[in-house]
Amino acid sequence: MNFYNVLAWLNFFVADVRDGLGPYLGVFLKEHGFLEGQIGLIGTITALSTLILGIPLGILVDKTHYKRTLIAFCVFMMTLSTLANYFYPTFIFTLIAQFSIALCGVFLAPAFCALTLGIVGQRDYAEQVSRNEAYKHAGTVFSAALSFVCALYFGIVSIFVITALMGVVSLFCLTLLKNAFVDHNVARGAQNMESQTLSQNTIQSHVTKNPKVSIKPFIAIFEVRLIALSIALFCFHLSNAAMLPLLSQRAHTLGVDSSGAYAAATIIIAQGTMIFVALMCGRMFESSQMQETHRGLLGMSFLRIPQALCARMQKFKSHITFILMGISLFELLIRGFVAAFFEGIGAMIVVQILDGVGAGITGVIVPILVALILRGSGHINAGLAFVNTCGGVGGAFSGSLGGFVAQYFGYFYAYMTLALVAGIGLLVWIMFFGVFRDFQPHS
Repeated sequence: MNFYNVLAWLNFFVADVRDGLGPYLGVFLKEHGFLEGQIGLIGTITALSTLILGIPLGILVDKTHYKRTLIAFCVFMMTLSTLANYFYPTFIFTLIAQFSIALCGVFLAPAFCALTLGIVGQRDYAEQVSRNEAYKHAGTVFSAALSFVCALYFGIVSIFVITALMGVVSLFCLTLLKNAFVDHNVARGAQNMESQTLSQNTIQSHVTKNPKVSIKPFIAIFEVRLIALSIALFCFHLSNAAMLPLLSQRAHTLGVDSSGAYAAATIIIAQGTMIFVALMCGRMFESSQMQETHRGLLGMSFLRIPQALCARMQKFKSHITFILMGISLFELLIRGFVAAFFEGIGAMIVVQILDGVGAGITGVIVPILVALILRGSGHINAGLAFVNTCGGVGGAFSGSLGGFVAQYFGYFYAYMTLALVAGIGLLVWIMFFGVFRDFQPHS
Protein backbone atom coordinates (compact mmCIF):
# COMPACT_ATOMS: atom_id res chain seq x y z
CA MET A 1 0.00 0.00 0.00
CA ASN A 2 1.51 3.38 -1.01
CA PHE A 3 1.65 6.28 1.42
CA TYR A 4 -1.19 8.16 -0.33
CA ASN A 5 -3.57 5.34 0.60
CA VAL A 6 -2.09 4.98 4.08
CA LEU A 7 -2.72 8.67 4.78
CA ALA A 8 -6.32 8.32 3.60
CA TRP A 9 -7.03 5.21 5.69
CA LEU A 10 -5.36 6.78 8.71
CA ASN A 11 -7.88 9.63 8.48
CA PHE A 12 -10.69 7.08 8.09
CA PHE A 13 -9.91 5.18 11.30
CA VAL A 14 -8.81 8.12 13.43
CA ALA A 15 -12.05 10.05 12.76
CA ASP A 16 -13.92 8.14 15.49
CA VAL A 17 -11.03 8.43 17.96
CA ARG A 18 -10.75 12.22 17.52
CA ASP A 19 -14.41 12.70 18.44
CA GLY A 20 -14.15 10.60 21.61
CA LEU A 21 -17.66 9.48 22.53
CA GLY A 22 -19.20 12.32 20.52
CA PRO A 23 -22.97 12.59 21.06
CA TYR A 24 -22.94 9.50 23.31
CA LEU A 25 -20.93 11.27 26.03
CA GLY A 26 -23.97 13.11 27.38
CA VAL A 27 -26.01 9.89 27.41
CA PHE A 28 -23.25 8.03 29.24
CA LEU A 29 -22.81 10.76 31.85
CA LYS A 30 -26.57 11.07 32.43
CA GLU A 31 -26.66 7.36 33.19
CA HIS A 32 -24.12 7.99 35.96
CA GLY A 33 -26.04 10.83 37.58
CA PHE A 34 -24.45 13.86 35.94
CA LEU A 35 -26.59 17.01 35.77
CA GLU A 36 -26.98 19.07 32.61
CA GLY A 37 -24.98 21.91 34.14
CA GLN A 38 -22.07 19.59 34.96
CA ILE A 39 -22.03 18.17 31.43
CA GLY A 40 -22.11 21.68 29.98
CA LEU A 41 -19.29 22.82 32.27
CA ILE A 42 -17.08 19.95 31.09
CA GLY A 43 -17.75 20.92 27.47
CA THR A 44 -17.01 24.60 28.15
CA ILE A 45 -13.69 23.90 29.87
CA THR A 46 -12.50 21.56 27.14
CA ALA A 47 -13.56 24.06 24.44
CA LEU A 48 -11.64 26.86 26.15
CA SER A 49 -8.55 24.67 26.33
CA THR A 50 -8.84 24.24 22.57
CA LEU A 51 -8.89 28.00 22.00
CA ILE A 52 -6.07 28.80 24.43
CA LEU A 53 -3.62 26.08 23.42
CA GLY A 54 -4.30 25.90 19.67
CA ILE A 55 -1.59 28.29 18.46
CA PRO A 56 1.20 27.00 20.76
CA LEU A 57 0.51 23.46 19.59
CA GLY A 58 0.60 24.62 15.97
CA ILE A 59 4.02 26.17 16.60
CA LEU A 60 5.12 22.86 18.17
CA VAL A 61 4.08 21.01 15.01
CA ASP A 62 6.26 23.37 12.94
CA LYS A 63 9.27 22.94 15.22
CA THR A 64 9.30 19.21 15.91
CA HIS A 65 10.71 16.40 13.78
CA TYR A 66 8.75 13.84 15.82
CA LYS A 67 5.36 14.48 14.23
CA ARG A 68 4.60 10.82 13.63
CA THR A 69 5.58 9.87 17.19
CA LEU A 70 3.49 12.66 18.73
CA ILE A 71 0.49 11.73 16.57
CA ALA A 72 0.79 8.15 17.79
CA PHE A 73 1.03 9.38 21.40
CA CYS A 74 -2.10 11.53 20.96
CA VAL A 75 -4.08 8.66 19.42
CA PHE A 76 -2.98 6.39 22.27
CA MET A 77 -3.91 8.99 24.92
CA MET A 78 -7.31 9.64 23.37
CA THR A 79 -8.07 5.92 23.27
CA LEU A 80 -6.82 5.41 26.82
CA SER A 81 -8.75 8.41 28.15
CA THR A 82 -11.97 7.21 26.54
CA LEU A 83 -11.60 3.71 28.00
CA ALA A 84 -10.57 4.99 31.44
CA ASN A 85 -13.60 7.27 31.52
CA TYR A 86 -15.82 4.19 31.31
CA PHE A 87 -14.31 2.70 34.47
CA TYR A 88 -14.07 6.00 36.39
CA PRO A 89 -17.16 8.08 35.53
CA THR A 90 -16.61 10.75 38.19
CA PHE A 91 -16.75 14.48 37.52
CA ILE A 92 -13.04 15.17 38.09
CA PHE A 93 -11.84 12.15 36.13
CA THR A 94 -14.28 12.84 33.27
CA LEU A 95 -13.06 16.44 33.14
CA ILE A 96 -9.43 15.27 32.97
CA ALA A 97 -10.25 12.63 30.34
CA GLN A 98 -12.19 15.04 28.13
CA PHE A 99 -9.51 17.71 28.54
CA SER A 100 -6.93 15.17 27.38
CA ILE A 101 -9.04 14.18 24.37
CA ALA A 102 -9.65 17.84 23.41
CA LEU A 103 -5.98 18.73 23.81
CA CYS A 104 -4.86 15.84 21.63
CA GLY A 105 -7.53 16.71 19.08
CA VAL A 106 -6.21 20.27 18.84
CA PHE A 107 -2.73 18.94 18.15
CA LEU A 108 -3.89 16.40 15.56
CA ALA A 109 -5.49 18.98 13.24
CA PRO A 110 -2.25 20.75 12.23
CA ALA A 111 -0.18 17.59 12.77
CA PHE A 112 -2.09 15.62 10.14
CA CYS A 113 -1.80 18.51 7.69
CA ALA A 114 1.95 18.73 8.36
CA LEU A 115 2.39 14.98 7.94
CA THR A 116 0.48 15.07 4.65
CA LEU A 117 2.39 18.10 3.33
CA GLY A 118 5.75 16.64 4.37
CA ILE A 119 5.05 13.37 2.55
CA VAL A 120 3.26 14.39 -0.66
CA GLY A 121 4.67 17.93 -1.10
CA GLN A 122 2.98 21.15 -2.19
CA ARG A 123 2.16 19.93 -5.70
CA ASP A 124 -0.03 17.02 -4.58
CA TYR A 125 -1.15 18.54 -1.28
CA ALA A 126 -4.55 19.82 -2.45
CA GLU A 127 -5.58 16.49 -3.96
CA GLN A 128 -4.40 14.51 -0.91
CA VAL A 129 -6.16 16.83 1.56
CA SER A 130 -9.40 16.36 -0.41
CA ARG A 131 -8.94 12.60 -0.28
CA ASN A 132 -8.11 12.67 3.43
CA GLU A 133 -11.27 14.67 4.16
CA ALA A 134 -13.43 12.29 2.14
CA TYR A 135 -12.03 9.30 4.03
CA LYS A 136 -12.43 11.11 7.35
CA HIS A 137 -16.12 11.74 6.72
CA ALA A 138 -16.53 8.15 5.51
CA GLY A 139 -14.94 6.99 8.76
CA THR A 140 -17.40 9.13 10.71
CA VAL A 141 -20.34 7.60 8.83
CA PHE A 142 -18.99 4.09 9.34
CA SER A 143 -18.37 4.54 13.07
CA ALA A 144 -21.73 6.31 13.58
CA ALA A 145 -23.64 3.51 11.84
CA LEU A 146 -21.67 0.81 13.64
CA SER A 147 -22.07 2.57 17.00
CA PHE A 148 -25.81 3.00 16.48
CA VAL A 149 -26.34 -0.69 15.69
CA CYS A 150 -24.07 -1.95 18.47
CA ALA A 151 -25.60 0.42 21.04
CA LEU A 152 -29.05 -1.00 20.26
CA TYR A 153 -27.97 -4.60 20.88
CA PHE A 154 -25.07 -4.37 23.34
CA GLY A 155 -25.53 -1.05 25.11
CA ILE A 156 -23.29 1.97 25.37
CA VAL A 157 -20.28 -0.11 26.44
CA SER A 158 -19.93 -1.14 22.79
CA ILE A 159 -19.17 2.50 21.87
CA PHE A 160 -16.07 2.38 24.07
CA VAL A 161 -14.95 -0.89 22.47
CA ILE A 162 -15.41 0.50 18.93
CA THR A 163 -13.37 3.61 19.80
CA ALA A 164 -10.57 1.45 21.22
CA LEU A 165 -10.49 -0.78 18.12
CA MET A 166 -10.39 2.26 15.83
CA GLY A 167 -7.48 3.59 17.88
CA VAL A 168 -5.54 0.35 17.51
CA VAL A 169 -6.03 0.27 13.73
CA SER A 170 -5.01 3.96 13.53
CA LEU A 171 -1.74 3.16 15.32
CA PHE A 172 -1.12 0.31 12.87
CA CYS A 173 -1.59 2.71 9.93
CA LEU A 174 0.94 5.07 11.50
CA THR A 175 3.56 2.31 11.61
CA LEU A 176 3.32 2.10 7.80
CA LEU A 177 4.36 5.76 7.47
CA LYS A 178 8.10 5.74 8.10
CA ASN A 179 9.69 8.92 9.44
CA ALA A 180 12.07 8.89 6.46
CA PHE A 181 9.08 9.62 4.20
CA VAL A 182 8.55 13.04 5.84
CA ASP A 183 10.41 16.14 4.64
CA HIS A 184 10.11 18.35 7.71
CA ASN A 185 11.15 21.51 5.85
CA VAL A 186 8.27 21.05 3.42
CA ALA A 187 5.93 20.05 6.28
CA ARG A 188 6.32 23.45 7.93
CA GLY A 189 6.38 25.44 4.68
CA ALA A 190 10.07 26.32 4.63
CA GLN A 191 10.45 24.73 1.17
CA ASN A 192 9.71 27.28 -1.54
CA MET A 193 10.30 25.13 -4.62
CA GLU A 194 7.94 22.81 -6.43
CA SER A 195 10.36 19.89 -6.33
CA GLN A 196 8.18 17.72 -4.14
CA THR A 197 6.78 15.47 -6.84
CA LEU A 198 8.78 12.48 -5.67
CA SER A 199 7.84 8.87 -5.97
CA GLN A 200 7.64 6.56 -2.98
CA ASN A 201 10.93 4.93 -4.01
CA THR A 202 12.93 8.16 -3.99
CA ILE A 203 11.39 9.94 -1.03
CA GLN A 204 13.49 8.07 1.54
CA SER A 205 16.72 9.17 -0.08
CA HIS A 206 15.62 12.73 -0.85
CA VAL A 207 15.36 15.17 2.05
CA THR A 208 15.49 18.77 0.93
CA LYS A 209 18.20 20.83 2.64
CA ASN A 210 17.04 24.40 3.15
CA PRO A 211 18.39 27.09 5.44
CA LYS A 212 16.25 27.99 8.41
CA VAL A 213 13.92 30.84 7.77
CA SER A 214 14.06 33.84 10.10
CA ILE A 215 10.38 34.82 9.94
CA LYS A 216 8.80 34.80 13.41
CA PRO A 217 5.59 32.78 13.89
CA PHE A 218 3.43 35.76 14.86
CA ILE A 219 4.65 37.81 11.91
CA ALA A 220 3.54 35.02 9.58
CA ILE A 221 0.23 34.62 11.44
CA PHE A 222 -0.76 38.26 10.90
CA GLU A 223 -0.33 38.09 7.12
CA VAL A 224 -3.25 40.03 5.61
CA ARG A 225 -4.61 37.08 3.58
CA LEU A 226 -4.50 34.85 6.66
CA ILE A 227 -6.41 37.49 8.63
CA ALA A 228 -9.02 37.59 5.85
CA LEU A 229 -9.40 33.81 5.98
CA SER A 230 -9.63 33.91 9.79
CA ILE A 231 -12.43 36.50 9.68
CA ALA A 232 -14.30 34.47 7.06
CA LEU A 233 -13.97 31.26 9.08
CA PHE A 234 -15.03 33.07 12.26
CA CYS A 235 -18.21 34.24 10.51
CA PHE A 236 -18.76 30.80 9.00
CA HIS A 237 -18.71 29.00 12.35
CA LEU A 238 -20.56 31.80 14.17
CA SER A 239 -23.37 31.29 11.67
CA ASN A 240 -23.07 27.53 11.21
CA ALA A 241 -22.60 25.95 14.64
CA ALA A 242 -26.01 26.81 16.13
CA MET A 243 -28.16 26.05 13.09
CA LEU A 244 -28.66 22.31 13.50
CA PRO A 245 -29.18 22.36 17.31
CA LEU A 246 -31.77 25.12 16.90
CA LEU A 247 -33.49 23.14 14.15
CA SER A 248 -33.68 20.07 16.42
CA GLN A 249 -35.08 22.20 19.26
CA ARG A 250 -37.71 23.71 16.99
CA ALA A 251 -38.65 20.27 15.69
CA HIS A 252 -39.12 19.07 19.26
CA THR A 253 -41.24 22.12 20.08
CA LEU A 254 -43.43 21.53 17.02
CA GLY A 255 -43.79 17.81 17.76
CA VAL A 256 -41.86 16.70 14.67
CA ASP A 257 -40.35 13.21 15.01
CA SER A 258 -36.78 13.65 16.22
CA SER A 259 -36.06 10.10 17.32
CA GLY A 260 -32.56 8.74 17.63
CA ALA A 261 -32.88 6.80 14.38
CA TYR A 262 -33.94 9.90 12.47
CA ALA A 263 -31.15 11.97 14.03
CA ALA A 264 -28.63 9.30 13.04
CA ALA A 265 -30.03 9.31 9.49
CA THR A 266 -29.60 13.09 9.18
CA ILE A 267 -26.01 12.80 10.40
CA ILE A 268 -25.32 10.18 7.75
CA ILE A 269 -26.92 12.44 5.10
CA ALA A 270 -24.66 15.33 6.09
CA GLN A 271 -21.51 13.21 6.26
CA GLY A 272 -22.37 11.53 2.95
CA THR A 273 -22.68 14.96 1.35
CA MET A 274 -19.30 15.93 2.82
CA ILE A 275 -17.70 12.86 1.26
CA PHE A 276 -19.07 13.77 -2.16
CA VAL A 277 -18.07 17.45 -1.85
CA ALA A 278 -14.54 16.59 -0.65
CA LEU A 279 -14.01 14.23 -3.59
CA MET A 280 -15.35 16.83 -6.04
CA CYS A 281 -12.97 19.44 -4.63
CA GLY A 282 -10.09 17.03 -5.13
CA ARG A 283 -11.18 16.35 -8.69
CA MET A 284 -11.42 20.10 -9.33
CA PHE A 285 -7.87 20.71 -8.08
CA GLU A 286 -6.55 17.76 -10.07
CA SER A 287 -8.16 18.83 -13.35
CA SER A 288 -7.19 22.49 -12.92
CA GLN A 289 -3.60 21.52 -12.20
CA MET A 290 -3.45 19.43 -15.38
CA GLN A 291 -4.92 22.29 -17.45
CA GLU A 292 -2.50 24.84 -16.05
CA THR A 293 0.44 22.50 -16.57
CA HIS A 294 -0.55 22.03 -20.21
CA ARG A 295 -0.98 25.77 -20.77
CA GLY A 296 2.28 26.53 -19.01
CA LEU A 297 4.27 24.03 -21.05
CA LEU A 298 2.92 25.53 -24.27
CA GLY A 299 3.63 29.12 -23.29
CA MET A 300 7.09 28.94 -21.69
CA SER A 301 10.62 28.24 -22.71
CA PHE A 302 12.25 25.09 -21.35
CA LEU A 303 14.49 26.93 -18.90
CA ARG A 304 11.62 28.92 -17.38
CA ILE A 305 9.23 26.02 -16.84
CA PRO A 306 9.98 25.05 -13.19
CA GLN A 307 9.71 28.49 -11.57
CA ALA A 308 7.07 30.10 -13.77
CA LEU A 309 4.84 27.03 -13.94
CA CYS A 310 4.98 26.66 -10.16
CA ALA A 311 3.89 30.29 -9.67
CA ARG A 312 1.13 29.91 -12.28
CA MET A 313 -0.34 26.83 -10.55
CA GLN A 314 -0.10 28.48 -7.12
CA LYS A 315 -2.04 31.51 -8.34
CA PHE A 316 -4.65 29.31 -10.02
CA LYS A 317 -5.16 27.24 -6.85
CA SER A 318 -5.49 30.43 -4.83
CA HIS A 319 -8.31 31.64 -7.11
CA ILE A 320 -10.11 28.28 -6.87
CA THR A 321 -9.93 28.21 -3.06
CA PHE A 322 -11.11 31.84 -2.88
CA ILE A 323 -14.19 31.00 -4.97
CA LEU A 324 -14.93 27.84 -2.98
CA MET A 325 -14.76 29.71 0.33
CA GLY A 326 -17.21 32.23 -1.07
CA ILE A 327 -19.53 29.39 -2.11
CA SER A 328 -19.43 27.91 1.41
CA LEU A 329 -20.49 31.26 2.92
CA PHE A 330 -23.19 31.76 0.28
CA GLU A 331 -24.69 28.30 0.86
CA LEU A 332 -24.73 29.07 4.60
CA LEU A 333 -26.76 32.20 3.84
CA ILE A 334 -29.23 30.07 1.83
CA ARG A 335 -29.27 27.48 4.61
CA GLY A 336 -30.34 30.12 7.11
CA PHE A 337 -33.19 31.25 4.85
CA VAL A 338 -34.38 27.66 4.35
CA ALA A 339 -34.37 27.01 8.08
CA ALA A 340 -36.20 30.28 8.76
CA PHE A 341 -38.99 29.95 6.20
CA PHE A 342 -39.58 26.17 6.14
CA GLU A 343 -40.43 23.74 8.94
CA GLY A 344 -40.65 19.99 9.22
CA ILE A 345 -38.58 16.96 8.31
CA GLY A 346 -38.01 18.05 4.71
CA ALA A 347 -36.41 21.29 5.87
CA MET A 348 -34.16 19.40 8.26
CA ILE A 349 -32.92 17.16 5.44
CA VAL A 350 -32.25 20.14 3.13
CA VAL A 351 -30.41 21.94 5.93
CA GLN A 352 -28.31 18.83 6.59
CA ILE A 353 -27.37 18.55 2.91
CA LEU A 354 -26.36 22.20 2.86
CA ASP A 355 -24.43 21.61 6.08
CA GLY A 356 -22.54 18.87 4.28
CA VAL A 357 -21.73 21.20 1.38
CA GLY A 358 -20.34 23.96 3.60
CA ALA A 359 -18.40 21.70 5.98
CA GLY A 360 -17.12 19.61 3.08
CA ILE A 361 -15.72 22.66 1.29
CA THR A 362 -14.14 24.35 4.32
CA GLY A 363 -12.62 21.11 5.58
CA VAL A 364 -10.71 20.81 2.30
CA ILE A 365 -9.82 24.37 1.34
CA VAL A 366 -8.79 25.89 4.69
CA PRO A 367 -5.57 23.86 5.10
CA ILE A 368 -4.85 24.22 1.36
CA LEU A 369 -5.27 27.99 1.42
CA VAL A 370 -3.15 28.35 4.57
CA ALA A 371 -0.40 26.29 2.91
CA LEU A 372 -0.55 28.53 -0.17
CA ILE A 373 -0.52 31.77 1.83
CA LEU A 374 2.33 30.85 4.20
CA ARG A 375 4.41 28.82 1.77
CA GLY A 376 8.04 29.74 2.33
CA SER A 377 7.43 31.16 5.83
CA GLY A 378 8.20 27.98 7.76
CA HIS A 379 5.07 28.45 9.92
CA ILE A 380 2.22 26.86 7.97
CA ASN A 381 0.95 24.81 10.90
CA ALA A 382 1.05 27.71 13.35
CA GLY A 383 -1.01 29.67 10.81
CA LEU A 384 -3.48 26.81 10.44
CA ALA A 385 -3.84 26.60 14.22
CA PHE A 386 -4.54 30.35 14.34
CA VAL A 387 -7.22 30.12 11.65
CA ASN A 388 -8.84 27.11 13.37
CA THR A 389 -8.77 28.97 16.69
CA CYS A 390 -10.65 31.90 15.13
CA GLY A 391 -13.19 29.44 13.76
CA GLY A 392 -13.46 27.85 17.21
CA VAL A 393 -14.20 31.23 18.79
CA GLY A 394 -17.00 31.74 16.29
CA GLY A 395 -18.41 28.30 17.02
CA ALA A 396 -18.26 28.93 20.78
CA PHE A 397 -20.33 32.13 20.46
CA SER A 398 -22.77 30.72 17.92
CA GLY A 399 -24.88 28.81 20.43
CA SER A 400 -25.31 31.86 22.67
CA LEU A 401 -26.15 34.17 19.75
CA GLY A 402 -28.70 31.83 18.20
CA GLY A 403 -30.10 30.68 21.54
CA PHE A 404 -30.77 34.13 23.00
CA VAL A 405 -32.32 35.44 19.78
CA ALA A 406 -34.55 32.35 19.60
CA GLN A 407 -35.51 32.73 23.26
CA TYR A 408 -36.53 36.38 23.07
CA PHE A 409 -37.61 36.81 19.43
CA GLY A 410 -38.35 33.32 18.10
CA TYR A 411 -36.70 30.78 15.81
CA PHE A 412 -37.42 32.73 12.62
CA TYR A 413 -35.34 35.71 13.74
CA ALA A 414 -32.65 33.41 15.14
CA TYR A 415 -32.12 31.85 11.72
CA MET A 416 -32.29 35.21 9.98
CA THR A 417 -29.62 36.51 12.37
CA LEU A 418 -27.36 33.54 11.67
CA ALA A 419 -27.94 34.00 7.93
CA LEU A 420 -27.04 37.69 8.31
CA VAL A 421 -23.73 36.70 9.93
CA ALA A 422 -22.97 34.46 6.93
CA GLY A 423 -23.86 37.34 4.61
CA ILE A 424 -21.48 39.67 6.47
CA GLY A 425 -18.74 37.04 6.20
CA LEU A 426 -19.37 36.74 2.46
CA LEU A 427 -19.17 40.51 1.96
CA VAL A 428 -15.92 40.73 3.95
CA TRP A 429 -14.47 37.85 1.94
CA ILE A 430 -15.36 39.53 -1.36
CA MET A 431 -13.75 42.77 -0.13
CA PHE A 432 -10.46 40.91 0.27
CA PHE A 433 -10.48 39.62 -3.31
CA GLY A 434 -7.84 42.13 -4.32
CA VAL A 435 -5.20 40.64 -2.00
CA PHE A 436 -5.82 37.18 -3.46
CA ARG A 437 -5.99 38.26 -7.10
CA ASP A 438 -2.29 38.97 -7.46
CA PHE A 439 -1.25 36.03 -5.32
CA GLN A 440 2.37 35.55 -4.30
CA PRO A 441 3.50 33.02 -1.66
CA HIS A 442 4.79 34.40 1.64
CA SER A 443 8.43 35.24 1.50
